Amino acid sequence: MRYELTDLRVFVAIAEAKSLTGGASELHLTAPSASYRLKNLEQAMGVPLFVRTQKGMSLTAAGMTVLRYAQTILGNVERLQAEMRRHTDGVEGNIRVYANSSTLSSLPGALSRFLAAYPNVNVNLEEHLSEETVKAVLDGRADVGLVAGAIEMRGLEYISYGQDELVFIVPPRHPLTLHPRVSLETALSHDLVAIGRKTSNFLYLQQMAEQMGLEPRVRVHAPNFDAVLRCVQEGAGISLVPRSVAAPALAQGKVECVQIEESWAVREQRVVMRSQDALPGYAQAFVSYVTQADPAPDGD
Repeated sequence: MRYELTDLRVFVAIAEAKSLTGGASELHLTAPSASYRLKNLEQAMGVPLFVRTQKGMSLTAAGMTVLRYAQTILGNVERLQAEMRRHTDGVEGNIRVYANSSTLSSLPGALSRFLAAYPNVNVNLEEHLSEETVKAVLDGRADVGLVAGAIEMRGLEYISYGQDELVFIVPPRHPLTLHPRVSLETALSHDLVAIGRKTSNFLYLQQMAEQMGLEPRVRVHAPNFDAVLRCVQEGAGISLVPRSVAAPALAQGKVECVQIEESWAVREQRVVMRSQDALPGYAQAFVSYVTQADPAPDGD
C-alpha cells in the first residue's frame, strides 16, 4: 500500500468540504488534480472512500476510518516539521492551540504576555468550533484547546477560566431593542451581517439555525469583527457576536445589544488538554497565562 502525504491532504480537504471542488479550492488545486489524487488513494486503499451524490461527497465506513488516521498522520507531520524548525531556528518550543471565536476575543492580552515572557516559544493558533477543538486535542492534532459552551469533554482535562455571552448587536433604535430578550427564530427574521463563512462564530450560528430548520439571511460576510460592528452601526443588518467583542461599541452608543432567550448563548470558557502534567513546561505556562495566573519563565 503506497500513497503520498499530498493524497492524504487532498482526501482530508474533500472530506471536510464534503465536495471535490471545495476541497480542491481549499488546497489551491484544480478539480481534475484533486480527483486524480483521490483516485490514487482509493486504489492504494483498495476500497471506495466516498459515495458521490448530487449533493456532494459522503464518506463511506472505510473513508471514516481513513479520515481518522489521516488527520492524526498529518498532525504528526506538522508537529515533526515544527520540532525540526526548533533545531534550525533556535526555537525552544511550539504549542498548537485550537480556539473558538469567543475565546479568541479575550486571548490577545494573555497571548502577548506569554510570547514576551517566552521569546523562543511559538504558538500556532487556529480557529475552530469547540467540538472540533476537543476532537483535535483528543487526536493529538492540538496540544491545547480553548472552548466555550456545553461541550462534552470526552475524558480530557480542563480548567474553567471565564464566561462570555453571545448577543445580537443591532443599530440604535432597531425594533428588536423593544424586547429585553429575543429568540433565535425572531432574530433570524432580520437581515444579518456575519463574519467569514469558515469562522467558528458563523459556523456555530449556522449550526443552531439548522437545528431549528432556519436559514440565516446573510447580506455580507465581513472580514473581521471590527468590520461587522461598523456594518451594523451603519444599518446593514444585525449580528451575533460575543458580548466582549461588542463592549467598546456598546459603551460608545454606536450599537445596541439584545440578549438571546436560548440557554446556549451564555457560555463557560475552558482550557482543555489531554494531561496538563504531560505538557512541556512552556505549554503549562501558556495554560497558566490564559487562566490568568502570572507565572515566571522557568526556561523549559
